[in-house]
Amino acid sequence: MKLLKMSKIINLSFILAGINLLFCLPASAQPAMKIIGNCETESCENLWKILQSNFPEKTQSYQRDCLPPQLLGLEVDSNSDLYKVVYLSCWEPKIENGERLGLPLGVLPLPGYEQQFGVKISSDDPKIQAILNRNREQVERMSFECATHGGDINILVSGDEKISLQCYFQAGANLVDSNGDGVPDGMYTKGTGVDFSEELKN
Repeated sequence: MKLLKMSKIINLSFILAGINLLFCLPASAQPAMKIIGNCETESCENLWKILQSNFPEKTQSYQRDCLPPQLLGLEVDSNSDLYKVVYLSCWEPKIENGERLGLPLGVLPLPGYEQQFGVKISSDDPKIQAILNRNREQVERMSFECATHGGDINILVSGDEKISLQCYFQAGANLVDSNGDGVPDGMYTKGTGVDFSEELKN
């Protein structure tokens, strides 16, 4: 009887050990994310590592939305020497009829251009500008967050003169890559308009 009980305990220990091993697999044992795109002189893999270090919450969110075998696409937009960004997309692994379909994930500043990143928020009305100045931290956070969606900001004034910042952008666009380089060449649909708002303290 004692031998049987000991056997059950040993078997249970092996089962628990197996479960622990399953949940504690090293990152190297998990499917690696493949990165494609056009990152100019920088390798896209190295650029992604820098973005992960600079913006851990954002990049973790993008990873959750783009799991292997899907491909992470990075595109550096450097049309201006003053304002350079990285567009991030998630692509399907298969190319069908010469095209790869994908979805936009977001926008982040190219390393070294963090200070220039963000949606400009200002007003010609001195009273409104004074409120923006008093809520500088909230305004800067809203400016950054809206820019990561590729959006723009409206300053809304309610009937009781409450000031709100409204970020509006397009979501759910369907991208198409027609030459397999991981860079969008167009889109099948532009998606729908989305917005979110924050009220400022007077």
